[in-house]
Amino acid sequence: MSSSPLPTAQFARRHRLLLNLAGSIALAAASAACTSNSTALFEPEDQDYRERHPIMISEEPEVFEMTVGMNGPALSPEIEARLRDYVQEYRATGTGAITIQVPTNSANEVAAGTTGRAVHYALVRAGVPQGHIVVAPYYVGDHSRLGSLRLSYLRVKAVAPRCGVWPEGGGSNFRNAQTHNFGCAYQQNLAAMVADPADLVMPHPMEPANGARRANVITTYAETGNTGWTPSPESKLLGTSIGDF
Repeated sequence: MSSSPLPTAQFARRHRLLLNLAGSIALAAASAACTSNSTALFEPEDQDYRERHPIMISEEPEVFEMTVGMNGPALSPEIEARLRDYVQEYRATGTGAITIQVPTNSANEVAAGTTGRAVHYALVRAGVPQGHIVVAPYYVGDHSRLGSLRLSYLRVKAVAPRCGVWPEGGGSNFRNAQTHNFGCAYQQNLAAMVADPADLVMPHPMEPANGARRANVITTYAETGNTGWTPSPESKLLGTSIGDF
């Protein structure tokens, strides 16, 4: 005994339900694919230039190099002035000692030793304690070559990685991800401009308030009922005098 066919209206409703169900499944699959592409396929450094080009805080040498002739003359006033500026920077930002590196086995070995002693005395006159000055030779190994006298100390610096690296080229990017070199110049400039690299690690603590200014404002307010500042009648905001408010 054969089953009777479904009525036309009921068949149409069932057909529409099946189509809606298939559409919902397809939409869910597409959404899952998009979600997978945006999270699983992208590393954090793909979308954050700070992850790709981090600014590192490290101790780097601050070098002052002096050319020494064969006779090793006394330090000129110009060199003395540059040494004083160098010492001022050392006292403000330096860590550890100042090292005087004197060349050996060079054409000007004797003259460099004389100049090194003069620099040592100049550093003491500029305010560097004796215990913070270290004299160390460095080997040149060529008696026909002039060796330079080097001063160095360590200071905390903000260092960013080298820019201009394009591991994937500069062509089309169908992943909607940032290029590797994106943001590198910004990080380099920030590292070069920051006055205190420690600010990149944590902010400075809040300084105490200006007591004299605070007392003046409170006294003026107690006597006059205002803080002592009156807006100028010429000051305009959207075409209306601020004093009208």
